[in-house]
Amino acid sequence: MLFKVLGISFMLCVSTLTVLAQTTDVKAPEISAVTVGTTTKDSVTITWKTNEKADSAVNYSLNPNLGVIRMPLAERTSHAVILENLESGRTYYFRVISADAEGNQGISADYKIETEDIKKTGAGEGSGIGPGEVPKTPAEIIKEIQEIKDPQQLKEILNETVKAIAGITEDLAIVGPPTVVPETTFATVSWVTDRPASSEVRFSRTQGFDGTNYEFAQSDPGDSVADHNIRVVGLDPFTEYSFQVRSTDQYQIEGISRNYKFRTKASLPDIRNLRIVKVEENAATLAWETTVPAKALIEFQDLTTGVQNSVGRPTLATTHQMRLADLTLGTRYVAFVIAENSGGDRVRSQPVQFITVRDIAAPIISNVTNESTIFPGGESRIQTIVEWNTDEAASCEMTYREGVAGGVDPIVLEKEVLEYSTSHVEVIIDFAPATVYQFWLNCTDEAGNTIQSENFVLFTPIQEKNIIDLILENFEATFGWVKNITN
Repeated sequence: MLFKVLGISFMLCVSTLTVLAQTTDVKAPEISAVTVGTTTKDSVTITWKTNEKADSAVNYSLNPNLGVIRMPLAERTSHAVILENLESGRTYYFRVISADAEGNQGISADYKIETEDIKKTGAGEGSGIGPGEVPKTPAEIIKEIQEIKDPQQLKEILNETVKAIAGITEDLAIVGPPTVVPETTFATVSWVTDRPASSEVRFSRTQGFDGTNYEFAQSDPGDSVADHNIRVVGLDPFTEYSFQVRSTDQYQIEGISRNYKFRTKASLPDIRNLRIVKVEENAATLAWETTVPAKALIEFQDLTTGVQNSVGRPTLATTHQMRLADLTLGTRYVAFVIAENSGGDRVRSQPVQFITVRDIAAPIISNVTNESTIFPGGESRIQTIVEWNTDEAASCEMTYREGVAGGVDPIVLEKEVLEYSTSHVEVIIDFAPATVYQFWLNCTDEAGNTIQSENFVLFTPIQEKNIIDLILENFEATFGWVKNITN
């Protein structure tokens, strides 16, 4: 079975076992004491222990190749496997696997080991350096080459140089996908390369990104490393970014990842100015503001009975007001406000307490608006719509009179049916065009508390002239001008 861990491909080999229909052992062997033993230029010995008899297997990889070595018999608790024919001076990634006779499989953590570098030690066949000899410097080698005049010899030297360069300039591998830990305005991007190299992250906002030209780049000017960490700063909250990582080794060989994405966290809302606007015998109204648009939720508890409840509003806003209904008269309550930002992050307020009392507070009138429309015709008509809100259910009447100086008896628009609501509207069709009116509102809640609003002023639109009136005025103006010329 082929699978990937941290972007590294592995081949999972499971022993072919005859599983009994009724077996009591379903627990995998416990792997411990994983140790890297003898390491040479082309082999590594891996040892470990299990708490029961099991087989031995090692998954190992040098990206992009993979390999597996296995001792199939589940007959030992101390295990040792030699990985042979490895490349010298390279980093290998491995983990060990042991399965017992019932097929229960234990898997270790991931490890990495570097084989001996034959280039650094000078050992091995074909090195051309004997015991006690000192390698020649590049300047000495260049001087010797300059002294050679035979074209065939120079060609052979060139061919061998190309082969040597190819041996040390293989592609730089980025092992597995990068990991990202996003915050509100920054993110930490981490990745691993198969040898020390530089660290760079290129990124852009995903919205509007063309897939090739990254808008920003941030890098680490420090030493070359195999484990890379870059803190990408200056990001926008709750924004998706596209990015890729790049690393360049000492031979200027570059490794480039594919494009990945991450989203920064949304800014946490800050709950401010939390207050109890009104307490009634069976309800209470709370109000507050948040620094960023947030959903609203109030959790409250009856401190006498311990019963908990909640009420919420799913729309995002920065100004909030909510009414807790169906409370019990003369009872102490505790309430918490919870604000949730667009990313689903929540903050919780300090508790507020209140006691429900008999309602002696009048309703609060707010958001009073008016709009007038003229309908042309033989006799133009004006339609005016007045709207307003109250903080609790109330029955309201509108009173108006023409002009603002007084002297005209006010007209009360009485309701035919007594209705209690928090949203109110009144439609008037008796206003005259181009006229100033003064109006005010009287509202009474279900407990009988009454309030009168301030006085408001509205202007009805000017009546427009119809086409016949305009034609007659034009003729009159024309004839008057001709008459003046004649005189």
